[in-house]
Amino acid sequence: MTRRRAVSGAAVTGAGMVTCLGRDPDIVWSRLMAGLSGISRITMFDTSQCLNQRGGEIKDALPADGGPRMAALLDAAFRSALADAGLSVDDLKARRAALVVGSSFGNIFQTEKGPVELDHYVKPLLRDLGLDIPVLSVSSACSSGSDAIATGADLLDFAGFDIVLCGGVDVLDIYKMVGHSALGTLSPTRCTPFSADGDGTALGEGAALLVLERASGAALRGGHVRAILTSRASTTDTNTLTSPDLTGAGAMRAISNALVQTGAAVDGIAYINAHGSGTHVNDAMEAQVYAGMFARTRPAISSTKAAFGHTLGATGAIEAAISIMALERGEAPPTSGLATVHEDWRAAAVTLAGQPAPLPDGKLALSVTYGFGGANVALLFRQPEAVTR
Repeated sequence: MTRRRAVSGAAVTGAGMVTCLGRDPDIVWSRLMAGLSGISRITMFDTSQCLNQRGGEIKDALPADGGPRMAALLDAAFRSALADAGLSVDDLKARRAALVVGSSFGNIFQTEKGPVELDHYVKPLLRDLGLDIPVLSVSSACSSGSDAIATGADLLDFAGFDIVLCGGVDVLDIYKMVGHSALGTLSPTRCTPFSADGDGTALGEGAALLVLERASGAALRGGHVRAILTSRASTTDTNTLTSPDLTGAGAMRAISNALVQTGAAVDGIAYINAHGSGTHVNDAMEAQVYAGMFARTRPAISSTKAAFGHTLGATGAIEAAISIMALERGEAPPTSGLATVHEDWRAAAVTLAGQPAPLPDGKLALSVTYGFGGANVALLFRQPEAVTR
């Protein structure tokens, strides 16, 4: 019998993000806690034929073309995460480092010169930085950013890497907007997950990267550990190309597997950053999952897609960063725009509508994503040590 090597937990020493609510963590957090949304009218392309003309467009001075836009978003998240970790490019050169990037489709639909590699925009970034490190590209639909983080932790635990930058990036484009309009997943009004009158999602764009290190390596260099990624688990429903398994079996298995890895129980989870896309099928499936697993413990739960839009391949990475910030600050953000909680969600958890909620010390934050094709990912984070507030 082969015994799997135990995972030790990866130290998160840095995080960088670019979103429609901003890129400064303190500003993004204050806007989230105030229940604000960065979703606005899209100006970068014609949306007149789409079900909705609004999305989480980043209004910064960025290239309009998809490939350079992907590169610019990743560049900003990379540099921000590295600075937050107190690391330099020279540190990456001196140690065994890697980059893992998740994206759903990125800008590949926009190219008119023939097919391109999914991570074609990464090599120029590394060249500009003077870096030559391994790059892994992950694409598991809306779970790509989460799977990239899980893969980054695997590289630390099982492949001997010292530092891994991992996360996701994706951009808005007309093809995605039209596609989701045709599928009927795009809200004609606004994205309000868990709502009694919810009618779909809103798309967005952005990037986020986490810096993962072994805790011993971070301590040796005097790095600040923001959180510990205690465990991660992925499952696949293999149900349909777009709809999840409505029983939630695959999602529950992913969460249970992550808990088993770290020896935690459901009552150890204080906050869940839900997938919370706002579509009928996803909301119904998630309500089943949390009512089945957390009806007794009732953790705080919210969705940040109402604020950022569904950023596709970047969403899991952005939500992981927000989950870490919730642990650090001892508060869980509300779901923007949520007024009347759907009856299915009243039994599922303490669904945060309008107001944030305090979080107890010593508990876990769970960040989950459920992608097209049934790609389910659960990431569990904890505070690095007992914190007194």
